[in-house]
Amino acid sequence: MLKIKCHQRLDDFELNIDLTINQFDILGVFGPSGSGKSSLLQAIAGLSDSQNVCINDHNITHLNPDKRLLTLQLQSCPLFPHLNVMGNLLFTHKHCKNKSNNLTPELVIDLLALKPLLNRDVAGLSGGERQRVTFARTLLSGQSVILLDEAFSALDWSTRFTMLGVVQQLNKSHGIKFIIVSHSLKELLYCSDTLIHITKGKVLKFGATQQVVQSIYTNKSQTPLSILSYSKAEFNDAFGLYQLTLSNSLQHLYVLPSLVKQSHKLIIESSQITYSKAKPASESSANVLTGLLENAQQLDEQWLLTVNVDKQLLYCAVSKRQWQQSTVQLSEQVYLTINNLETLS
Repeated sequence: MLKIKCHQRLDDFELNIDLTINQFDILGVFGPSGSGKSSLLQAIAGLSDSQNVCINDHNITHLNPDKRLLTLQLQSCPLFPHLNVMGNLLFTHKHCKNKSNNLTPELVIDLLALKPLLNRDVAGLSGGERQRVTFARTLLSGQSVILLDEAFSALDWSTRFTMLGVVQQLNKSHGIKFIIVSHSLKELLYCSDTLIHITKGKVLKFGATQQVVQSIYTNKSQTPLSILSYSKAEFNDAFGLYQLTLSNSLQHLYVLPSLVKQSHKLIIESSQITYSKAKPASESSANVLTGLLENAQQLDEQWLLTVNVDKQLLYCAVSKRQWQQSTVQLSEQVYLTINNLETLS
């Protein structure tokens, strides 16, 4: 549970938050640059005045930052320059007190694949390597609530998804709750179960990630993305592809190995999806899923279609002409062709 009241004014910017979230595991905070995302994290961490914060039924408002049993990792956190990577990790693990998780250096090093870096001087690390080491140090601070402010922004998408997979794994295995700030909806859609949409210092909407994402798309403030979960991934030697099986409908997709992630989630852009009322004549070179059309809404010169596939929502953007010439009705079955999953685009 998170309950926060915060009112701050800085020059011409005003942060005004009054928010209660009863339950979350991984909470995402999304919004454009300058919307107040980082200020919200700093208020939770106790680094700003005029804040009232309650986490997990404990009022921490009057506690100093080091007594709040949480850790804040900023986008750029300095490492100890006189220690190598291993020294940084061991120093943090040894000297951070009042731990509420039992993560060990060995476990964290293994999870984040840091063994090749352990003897490196921190001055020679790349930006992405530095963020991975900083994240490891954050985990070894031993807290059960971790605040991440653009913590993976220097990582390429493949490594970023790996780190987000670790976040999900640690939430499930060790009960660590994360609050993640990002201007990338793709990042938050991938890992968060609860989402806050903030702009100009105020919360526009909060709740289950999929519900908040729908409102963001409706407000035309973000290119629609879909996330599709699958239950099983089996490698097909003949094709050199993975066959993904959806959990409820048992439908299949064939995808490149690089798209298969530990979290069993696939992110699909609306531009990758085409729809039809009739079953495509040839499925040999395309991934085709069936679903029910739930909603169609005009956004400028496009229509955004929401299709329920395997009890999950996929978004397909079509032109005004395509929609006007279509005869499909709401609640009817449609066929979605998912492109660019078998070859590099």
